[in-house]
Amino acid sequence: MFTYLKMKKNEWKVKAFLYGSVAALLDNQKDVLEWIQKLYIALKDVPADELQREFVTRLTEAIHEEKKDN
Repeated sequence: MFTYLKMKKNEWKVKAFLYGSVAALLDNQKDVLEWIQKLYIALKDVPADELQREFVTRLTEAIHEEKKDN
């Protein structure tokens, strides 16, 4: 029984570390996530056969807008 409780305690430590790391990563990458979200919204209605061409076009537009803002 003590071994089981010890194992669960260690499991919670690992989960807390992993979840904390993921949360920190997401906080540091908010601008990238916003950018990906905007790109997804722009491309969600594009047919599959045109997706590559449209993706590249939108990607270059987004990069140029980002460069203008900075």
